[in-house]
Amino acid sequence: MQSNIHVLGIAPYEGIAAVMSRVAEEFPQMDLTLHVGDLEQGVEIAKRNFCGNYDVVISRGGTARMLRQQLSLPVIEIEVSMYDLLCTLKLADQPDPTVGRTAMVSYDNITRNAQMLCQLMNYNIDILTINSPEEVEPTLQRLKAASYETILCDAVANTTAKRLGLNSFLITSGIESVRRAFEYALQLCGSQERLRDENLFFRQLISGQIGQTVVFDDAGGLFLSTLAESSTELMALLQRELPESRRESERRIVRNLNGMTYSIRSRRITSGRLSLIAFFFVARKTPLSPNQAGIHFSTRPEAENAFYNSIFSFAGTISDFQDDVEKISQSSAPVMVTGEDGTGKQSMVSALYLRGQLRNNPLVTVNCSLLNDKSWTFLLEHHNSPLADEKTTIYFSNIDALPREHGQQLLEALSEMEICRRNRVMFSCVCQPGEYVSEAGALFRDKLNCLSLYLPPLREMSARIPELVRLSISHLNASLPRPILGAEPEATALLQNFRWPHNYAQFRRVMSELTVTASGQIITAEDVRRILGKERHGGAVAFQEENSPAPLDLNRTLQEIERDVALRVLEESGGNQTAAAKRLGISRTTLWRLLKK
Repeated sequence: MQSNIHVLGIAPYEGIAAVMSRVAEEFPQMDLTLHVGDLEQGVEIAKRNFCGNYDVVISRGGTARMLRQQLSLPVIEIEVSMYDLLCTLKLADQPDPTVGRTAMVSYDNITRNAQMLCQLMNYNIDILTINSPEEVEPTLQRLKAASYETILCDAVANTTAKRLGLNSFLITSGIESVRRAFEYALQLCGSQERLRDENLFFRQLISGQIGQTVVFDDAGGLFLSTLAESSTELMALLQRELPESRRESERRIVRNLNGMTYSIRSRRITSGRLSLIAFFFVARKTPLSPNQAGIHFSTRPEAENAFYNSIFSFAGTISDFQDDVEKISQSSAPVMVTGEDGTGKQSMVSALYLRGQLRNNPLVTVNCSLLNDKSWTFLLEHHNSPLADEKTTIYFSNIDALPREHGQQLLEALSEMEICRRNRVMFSCVCQPGEYVSEAGALFRDKLNCLSLYLPPLREMSARIPELVRLSISHLNASLPRPILGAEPEATALLQNFRWPHNYAQFRRVMSELTVTASGQIITAEDVRRILGKERHGGAVAFQEENSPAPLDLNRTLQEIERDVALRVLEESGGNQTAAAKRLGISRTTLWRLLKK
């Protein structure tokens, strides 16, 4: 029994893609993978999919012609039949003499039949034949200058004609022409079944190898690629290695690119008239260098992925700041984002970056709490430091974590090197309850004339928590084996009355644990009590009550924090020093010394 035939369809335009998809349903023995792309774009798509399990390619017009020249797979062209041409000519025929002149611009496989039909039907249409995509625009420019208003054309010229303001009629292939191409593909593959099986074996052999394969022809054009998505930078890197790889039959190299290390083996291959250079490589994350600790480079897709995986993407919280985000993102001034721990400062910076004018350039995050001596020296002195870049978004997170001396050095560097003029610079600082900006944040904000954006803590948004609970459950259900249907009113009330010292970051983590460990499909009050009970650590977690004490201020010396804890425990013990000392696990003498400090 004949196995299924795997067809790669390259449609030059959306309309024919829909027709190909419908016709494919008539051929259950054919598996169609369909992409839309014209000319070079279509060829690039075909090459990326070359090592897939395909036996034949079906396309149309100039795209099919280019595919035949550059692929070893058989390419079957969807023809433009006489009937298809007649329909287009009839549609474009204008009996009104005041209407401008009409011309047809296409490849010779269409224009030959069009000339015969025009003679037969006595249509007054000028027909011009092109041989390459480069001829399209000059030809249409000449026609426009000669007062032509209407163009009949293939997909290769349709977009250009519209851009030039010409009326364009796309010469389409009808369903019968598409059906004939599929029938021919079926016949061709049936007659070459053994060759199909051999090709399938070798394609599976290549795709089963560890790593990726990219092959270039002698002119440096892409011949074959197993990459799911081609990276322009990666392709440029491999092409730079072509001259040396042509001189040696085989070589091994290691290259670094965008935080990845590529172990590459190149091989020169000659097969008949073909002269090819093959690159076989594996990629892995580059180990972080000690002199770059705390410095992270992100591309726009990575920043988008990070933002859309945050609670702010599905909870709609960012909409509360929509006007501010839109206005600030269009400015080039430095920005200071402030708020307590876990209020979403990183997500807010990502939103500003993704809406800003530099969103196609890297986002560099400098986490001030992770910088060591080597990375600090790298940041200020190395020629590859992000501070030496231009048109980059640089985000300094946790600016409070910098020692005072380093903070002064950074301020001087930002001012003297005009970094804020050459780049988009953003900062964040962590506030204590009741603060709108920390001391270090205020210094940078004032010295650099920053725009300021304050993110309120979750406890001030407690009215939104029932909605956040529902949205979080909906979002998390996508990855759960059984859906959670909601939460009991008492469970929601418990979450609403919690202080959330770590704000949205803590809320999302708690909701994740609740949905995974809930005893049933409804989150109960007992589930919430069990999870929140584990959140009681460091004196920073408590239920929000009218007279509840403020969280501990940890930005002080250990001696001051110990005295504060002793005073609170003594107060909760009704002034009984013996009971307080017992709770603290110390003697009364030690307690007395703590209180006297």
